[in-house]
Amino acid sequence: MKKKVLTAAVAAMITLTTGVVMANPVDIDGSVSYRYRADSSNGANEKNGSITRFTLNAKSQVAKNLSVYARFAAEGLSDPNVGPDFSGGKSFIGEIDQFGLLYNNAGFTYKLGQQAPVIGGLGLFYDASGYLGKQDMGVADGINIKGKSGVTSLDFLAVQENNKGAVDNKIYSVRASYNPTKALTLGATLAQYKAAENTNYYGADASYADGKATYMGEYAKSDANDNNKGYAVGLSYAPDSKNTVWVYNYKVQANADIAHMTTFDSGKKGFYYGADHSFTKDTAFHIFYTDRQKLADNVKDTSFRATVSYNF
Repeated sequence: MKKKVLTAAVAAMITLTTGVVMANPVDIDGSVSYRYRADSSNGANEKNGSITRFTLNAKSQVAKNLSVYARFAAEGLSDPNVGPDFSGGKSFIGEIDQFGLLYNNAGFTYKLGQQAPVIGGLGLFYDASGYLGKQDMGVADGINIKGKSGVTSLDFLAVQENNKGAVDNKIYSVRASYNPTKALTLGATLAQYKAAENTNYYGADASYADGKATYMGEYAKSDANDNNKGYAVGLSYAPDSKNTVWVYNYKVQANADIAHMTTFDSGKKGFYYGADHSFTKDTAFHIFYTDRQKLADNVKDTSFRATVSYNF
């Protein structure tokens, strides 16, 4: 799949359907959030400041089972180094960073275009969902197919990185999962990263819901010569409909994930702690804290984040 060909094809299809979009309703939703973040390394403050994020999603049906989608994203930082989710080192940036086509048929959904992939049950292999911007932060061009065949849910991905440089590596993955019981989900993932040296990945994940608690875990391994294993195990507990607390323990060696884009921290081990409270169905407060350590040199660091979010 050639990046220029794919981009041109998607752009042409969107252009051809512009008149239809203008004549059809456009579904709009989005979110805005304000976050305070404080990071430290070996006990010394490194980065303290605020992050304001805004996303606006648009989708319009242009034919039977076919829609176009796009996302506008913006981010403002009190300091360019305070945990940016955009690349570029700017205090403020905004752009259309996702766009393409959505097709639904026979229980399967096909997403073709620029998107933020997630690979694995917990995103242990790859997770670009939290990043913004059309280049360098995990956004990729390609296709994602999701659906169910019999009792098995399938998630297939074939994409190419969208980097500012000349090298845009390719990522392929498939995850299959099923529910032997209503409470238990079992999954398995195979993936390949086609770069200067091709790397193959495989792993398994599981989750189990027991009343107000949910237990989760994922294991990943690659065929790299060393530092090729990773895991994450977690527990979430929801005492009521408005509150959830959770904790994860993880260890991800440097070659266990794809392009260092794991949900967790590539080349580190540690804990994630979090709590979420819903004021209303649209407004929430989130607390996140991580205490972690680099595997290469044992340097420790922490990060605290408090976020207020509103979805519309």
